[in-house]
Formats: sequence, structure tokens, C-alpha cells
Amino acid sequence: CYQLPALTGRGLVLVVSPLIALMADQLRGARELGVQAVMLASGMPDGHNAQALREIRAGEVQLVLAAPERFASGAFREALAGQAVSLFVVDEAHCVAEWGHDFRPDYLRLHHAIGMLGRPPVMAATATATPRVSEEIAARLGLRDPLLVRSGFDRPNLSFDVLSFEGKGAMARKRGALLYRLRSADGLPAIVYCGTRRQTEEVTASLQDAGLACVAYHAGLPSERRHRAQQAFMAGEAQVVVATNAFGMGVDKRDVRTVAHWAIPTSLEAYYQEAGRAGRDAEPARALLLASRVDLGRLIRFNTERDTSVADVRDFLSGLAGRAADGVLEGDPPGDEERMLLAVAERAGGVTLAPAPGGRLRVAVTGQFDGDAAYRALRVARDRGWEAYRAIERFVSNDDCRRRQLLAHFGDPGTGAPTGRCCDVCAPDPELARAATAPPPPPPPRTRARAGDGEREAAGEPVDPGAFEQLRTWRRERAEGKPAYTVASDATLEEILRTRPATRDELLAIRGIGPAFCEKHGAALLETLAATPTA
Repeated sequence: CYQLPALTGRGLVLVVSPLIALMADQLRGARELGVQAVMLASGMPDGHNAQALREIRAGEVQLVLAAPERFASGAFREALAGQAVSLFVVDEAHCVAEWGHDFRPDYLRLHHAIGMLGRPPVMAATATATPRVSEEIAARLGLRDPLLVRSGFDRPNLSFDVLSFEGKGAMARKRGALLYRLRSADGLPAIVYCGTRRQTEEVTASLQDAGLACVAYHAGLPSERRHRAQQAFMAGEAQVVVATNAFGMGVDKRDVRTVAHWAIPTSLEAYYQEAGRAGRDAEPARALLLASRVDLGRLIRFNTERDTSVADVRDFLSGLAGRAADGVLEGDPPGDEERMLLAVAERAGGVTLAPAPGGRLRVAVTGQFDGDAAYRALRVARDRGWEAYRAIERFVSNDDCRRRQLLAHFGDPGTGAPTGRCCDVCAPDPELARAATAPPPPPPPRTRARAGDGEREAAGEPVDPGAFEQLRTWRRERAEGKPAYTVASDATLEEILRTRPATRDELLAIRGIGPAFCEKHGAALLETLAATPTA
């Protein structure tokens, strides 16, 4: 949508995008198509942004990809001022809207940037906006009488399953259903989304105990460990990433075959955005939602606990005023509870908001407050929270076609046209249902569990200690400084020694071994294995 206009030669196309990884992928794609493109963002090599600015000033560029914080740079604004911008694009435009979980303070600056550039044509692009969010995006960006283009929300190659778990043994049955899907011939690679950091760690451990090459990803982990986990998954060294919603946007792994939700997400928007990370290669893929009433209770508590009064907003404003220097504070974007208080205070005229350097937020306390406006904003926020709850609750409990429910939620009048299986309502999967009704056998006892590297190893029939150490040495060399489990778990090495595969196909039959492993390590492993002692 915006690479093609860049080729017309009618002026510069400027694209605002929230993530460096996303921009880097788009930059590669644009250049492969012959577009003269540059990107500007923090964390680039020395001299990169300066060179990009020189190319923009010289008129050598057709397409500019920039993070929203770039507009805080005078040099960037000056470089753009000398060019005729023919199209201003806001990508991932849901980041503008209603203080959602993807809200970015720097997006607040964009309507000023559009005005600074003489109000060129503006395009806002997102794949996850309901009609109401679309209206808010237009209002936030100052769009007048915008043309709304909906290309359809259906993902024909995805199938949808919702399974409910209640009563005694529910967690064991949930684990059995997840393992059945992940162990299916078309189950991997997979993303498993959890509702909390604790769940993420517990599910990761459970899947590792079951012999899957699995990594955890959540915001509570050190950034280096998160980076290693993401790289292991993207490179195919880990078959499964278990994550909170901190993992996802900007991650474009095209061959994901399964996206599973261990807990019910907070909204259908969040669910569909995360489920849509499966099957980006257009091959068949599945979205599996493992639901329980406990999850719905958690969402009810979340809505109840954030029930806020006008007096709460006044107290919050008083606290801001007490901490402000000359009426102004700067800080990191707020968490969920404070985020809503700040949003209501803005709508009541108590504060004005603007981005600050480094992705931070500048809050100016005005000394004014419209209680009626605050009441109306609180009512809207409360209603939206309960509407989101009711929508996801209906999706889980309703016996209507899952695909049709999703399309209707996003205002798509189509019925959907799946290229294969549709959903558990239209085409039940008896084997998956059977796996969800009987608890799986208990995992084998662990012989060791090392804290810190996320690896857990299962016991089985004894193997030759000398051969095992040879394979561990081989694994350490192949890991090239990464955690050993990113190559293979100890349980997988032991199974290799028990079965002694001699061909790639025999290697693929071992649990924990996939095509990506064979491509990267298969020949070297078979050669090493042939030289190890037999029991």
C-alpha cells in the first residue's frame, strides 16, 4: 500500500512504524523491489541516521521509515521540511487509540507532525481495528472525512478451536490438549500465550519436561535472555515460545503452525491479533484457545478492581500536582491502573499530554478539572471494559461458528471462506476433543533441573555415560555460546542414544527433533553419533 506510491515519483512517502524489527523487515522488502528507502530509529550503528538524513535532504529517497520519536528531532524535521511529502503513513495505527495495551506516547505527536508538513494525504493502516477504534484513530490524527477501506478480516488458512476445562483435573486435561496439538505432525513451530508471568514459567517447564525444545518470554526476564529466547525461536532452535503478550508485534516468523492461548485474553482484539501470528506463509495453521471459568473470573476481577470514581481522579491529579516541577512531570508510560486515571484526567482537562525523549511521557498539570467530563469518560471506560469482557465470554461459550463471530466483531459482513477446516463448531476434531477429556500420563521424573537456563531434563532408560558426554560436548560446540537447550535438551540426547538413528528420517522420528534442527545440525550429529560407544 505504501511501497507502490513511493515508486510513482510524485514525492516522498513517509512511514511511521513502532518497532525497529518491523521497519528493518520493510526496508529489506522495499529495497528488494527497487525502492530507494531509508530508515531512522534509535539503536542504529554510528552514522546511520546522519547518512539517512543526508540522503533525504539530497532528494535521493523515495520512502522513509521512521519511529515516532524521530519527530522530536529538529534535524529530522528540518530534512523533511525541504521535501514534498506526498503521503504520510501511520503503520500499526491502533497504537494511537484509547490507551490500549499497544499505546505509544510518541504517537500523540503525529497530528502535529502532519500539520508541520502542510497536511499531506494521510493513510493509517492496522489489521486489528474495530469500527469504533477506526473512528478514534481518525480523530486522534485529525483526519477529515476519511475514506475507510476494509479489505476483510478473514484469515482463510487459519482454523479455530476453543476448548473449555472445568472441575477436578482441569489443568492436567488442558496440558494434555496442548501437548496433543504441539505433538501433531503439523503442530510446530508454536507460540503459547499465557495470562501471567508465573503461568509462562510453569507452562514452559511443563513443555520442557515433555521433551519439547521450549523457551519462555515475558517482560520480567532480563533483556538479554528475552533476546536469546526470541532468536532461538526465530532460528528454529526452539520449537515453542511460551510468552505473555509482551511477545509478538514486529515478530514475523512466517511458518508458525500453532498459536495457543493457555488463558482467555482480555479482548477479542488481543486474541485475533495474537492468533493471526500463525500461518503467515498462507499454509494451514491453527489457533487453540484453552478456556476455563477461572480465567473469566480473573477478567471480572480486573474490571471490578479498576472501577474508578471522579473522586479517585481528583486525588490522582492532586498527587501529580504535588510531584510536578513547575506543573510538569516526565516519566515512563503508566501501567494499566494509572493509565486509565491519566486518560480520564486528560479528557477532563486536568492534564495535557505530549511525548518526551526516550519513549517517555510529558504530563502538564493544568489546574483545571471538569467533573462532568470525568464522569462521562469513566462511564465510557467502564462500559468498554465490560463490553470487551462480554465479547470474549460470548466467543468462548457460544456455539456459533468461531470465524463468523470474529468477522462480525470487526464489522466484516462476510461469512468467511476457509481454505481448509473452519473451527471446532463447524468441523469438530475428535482426537483433540479426546485429548482434552482425559488427563495425560504424568511426565517422567526429572534427574536434574538447573536453575537459570530454563532447561529441565527427564529420566528414562540409562544410556552409556561416555557416549552421553560426547554428545553433550558436541551440543556445547554447536550452541556457539548460546544456552545448550537451544540445540537439544538432555532428554533428547538420551533418546538419540537409545534409538541410534542412522538417517535424517530416523532422526526426525525422535521427539524434540524437527526439520530446522536436521537442516542445521543433522549431518554433524549423525557423524558424531557414529563415533560414540554403544551400550
